[in-house]
Amino acid sequence: MSHSEHAAPKNGLANLITYNKDIPAYPYIIVGLILLGIGGIGALLALFKGHAAVYNVSREMPWGLLIGTYAYFVITSTGLAFIGGLAHAFGYEKYGKVSKRIVVMAVAILLAGFTQIGLELGNPLRMVWMFITPNFKAPIFWMGIFYSIELVILFVELYLVFMPNKSNHKLSAIVGFFALLVGTIATSNLGYVFGSLNARPFFHGIYFSTFLVISGITAGAAMLIIVHNIVFKGRIPSELNDTISSLAKLMGMGIGIMIFLYFWKIMSSLYTEPQGSYEAVMAMLAGPLKLNFWIGEMLLAVFIPLIIIVTNSKNPAMLKIAGISFMIGLFFTRYDFIVAGQMPVLREPLPGSGVIADSAGLAIYSPSIVEWMVYALGWGVFLTLYFAAEKFLDLNTSEHH
Repeated sequence: MSHSEHAAPKNGLANLITYNKDIPAYPYIIVGLILLGIGGIGALLALFKGHAAVYNVSREMPWGLLIGTYAYFVITSTGLAFIGGLAHAFGYEKYGKVSKRIVVMAVAILLAGFTQIGLELGNPLRMVWMFITPNFKAPIFWMGIFYSIELVILFVELYLVFMPNKSNHKLSAIVGFFALLVGTIATSNLGYVFGSLNARPFFHGIYFSTFLVISGITAGAAMLIIVHNIVFKGRIPSELNDTISSLAKLMGMGIGIMIFLYFWKIMSSLYTEPQGSYEAVMAMLAGPLKLNFWIGEMLLAVFIPLIIIVTNSKNPAMLKIAGISFMIGLFFTRYDFIVAGQMPVLREPLPGSGVIADSAGLAIYSPSIVEWMVYALGWGVFLTLYFAAEKFLDLNTSEHH
């Protein structure tokens, strides 16, 4: 199963570095470095020119692409932490077989998410200011706390999975349980950051706290399927077949629950036409976001992966396509979630009001080039860190702790 040139087990910190000649990581590392360069330029523009000068957010649409991409990355990370917790805390051996990859990927993609929120704030130091001048009543403060705790827990898990001789099953189980618990709390709290906004009826309530957790677990399963296909060049080792099959089932179940949640969110927003929520849903069904919704969310994130999983559950190559389709579609899901809820303006766009809206009375927004560059930075961080780990660390799990 090992791709490493070295067959001896690695027990000491100095011996963790290896060289996995068979893993095709360099193309992804190169792409990651290119994206880091592009994203670095975008970050500098944001820091030196200022938030208002380079982002297309406005008073009507204060949250834009980067809030959606922050959710995209960090919720996928907590989905991975949930799957890893099933292995370590509850002894789910199929996932224990890939515990190193789960934890390394969760850390890399969480760090990618932090780049998005740090630069969306205009200055990453504002995150530090939030911690030293806390507002305990603000849900967004607790979001920062929980994700910071999650990062610490994941680093502890990293130590445990790479230093198995210096850890034990009980400690791994405890840390895995808290990774699962804190990750779920962090993601559901992120949903509550939006759900607490009664001025934005589309966001208000418990829906997104539930939807984000389910879609995050689904994304974690999709990423693991994709990465294992890349690492093993589509030839999954026989000892991991049950793992990939189980991840596909988890992914399919997650999409099924997402369909259920989609249906009732849309129905509840259409049936009695609640002001604000109705307009937001109609913007997705038949308005400015309709292509995003029908092609991105429904086709790519729901129907294509679900059909593939149902008809090709034993075919790793097809499952990889399902995973890629889902992750592309999930981008539109996160973007639409952020933008649609803000489209109904809070004041009528009357002359002199300063409110800018389209002919349907909806706020106008499209991401700036700098916002796209910062999104590229997130992918650059993930691809560079994760595939460097694949190339220079042994991520095969010989024994489940």
